[in-house]
Amino acid sequence: MTLTRNQLFGAGFALVAGATSMGLEPVTALAQPPAGAIGALSSPDLAYVRLLIGIELLAADFYAEAIASKHLRGRGNEDAVTALVNETEHYSYLSFALSSVGGVPLTAADVNFTYPTGAFYTARSVLRLATVLERLSLGAYLGAAGNLANTVLQGAIAQISATEAQHLGAFSLRSGGHAFQRAFPQPMTIQEASDALGAYAS
Repeated sequence: MTLTRNQLFGAGFALVAGATSMGLEPVTALAQPPAGAIGALSSPDLAYVRLLIGIELLAADFYAEAIASKHLRGRGNEDAVTALVNETEHYSYLSFALSSVGGVPLTAADVNFTYPTGAFYTARSVLRLATVLERLSLGAYLGAAGNLANTVLQGAIAQISATEAQHLGAFSLRSGGHAFQRAFPQPMTIQEASDALGAYAS
C-alpha cells in the first residue's frame, strides 16, 4: 500500500503517540514558550512566521518519514521521535502566533514535500539529510532572531533556535560528524532560507 503525503504525516503523529506510551517521549512540558500575549506583528515579523511554519512542516514531515523508514535504531530512533515532538510543538506555537493576528497557517495538506532520491534508503542517508535540514532550520531561526520586532516572539524564537541547535548536534554526531563546531553559527537571510525550503517544498 502506498501512503499519501498527508497519511504519512498523520502516521508520524501516531508514532509520537505510540512512543509516548512506551516512555520515549521527552518531558517537553518542562520548557514552555513565553507566556505573554504576542500582540501585534509587523509585516516582516509575519513573513518570518510564515516561513518558519513552512520549515516546521518540512521538519515534521521528514521525521515522520524517517521513523516510518525503520532504518533508525535505538537512540537514533529515539532522537528522531524527540525531534518530531519538538517540531510539532514549534509548529503549534507559530500557528497560534499567526492565527492570533488573523492569519491562516499552512497545514501539511497545503504543501508537497520532495526529497533527494535515496534519502530514506539507509540509516546513513536518513541521518545525513537530518543534518542538512537541521542546518537549514537553525539558520532560518537565527536569521529571524536578529530581525524580529516583536519581543515575545523573539523570546520564543530564541528558545526554538536552541532546540534546533541540539537537533543539529545530535544528528551530525550520529552521521559521523561533529556535535558542534562554530562559536557563532551562521544565520540565513529570509531569502536564503526561503530558497533552501523551496528545494524541498512546493
